[in-house]
Amino acid sequence: MLRQILEQAVSALTDAGVPEVYSSFDSISLERKSRGIFTVVGVGRFESTAPVYSEYAMYLPFKAELDIRVTAPEGWSMEKLYDYYSERISPALVSLAGLTTSVAGITMKHDSNISRLVLGIKLSVSGISRIERSAE
Repeated sequence: MLRQILEQAVSALTDAGVPEVYSSFDSISLERKSRGIFTVVGVGRFESTAPVYSEYAMYLPFKAELDIRVTAPEGWSMEKLYDYYSERISPALVSLAGLTTSVAGITMKHDSNISRLVLGIKLSVSGISRIERSAE
């Protein structure tokens, strides 16, 4: 289920024209990622509650917190990075199909290891996963 949530977020961003979007589960090292702007989507927290059963399916309510990190190219200002988030990232994440989303926090800091600005977004996501039951 975690992988599906990540794939949906990565697809939503990619479909909205956001370049260089990666899942935190990929094996691409930072050195091989773009020298331009790139975004990494990960899961910081996940919880599910008791499933609800019907004759043909099981419904599993869940809550997750996505950790989204947008790394700016060298020379970008905080204002330019936040504008990029507001215009490209935020609208794509609001439209995640079948999920309720809300921003739980935003941070911006300079990563001294790579000498670039990084915008961090914590996105609360909740929904219900439907799993077909076998006819046995």
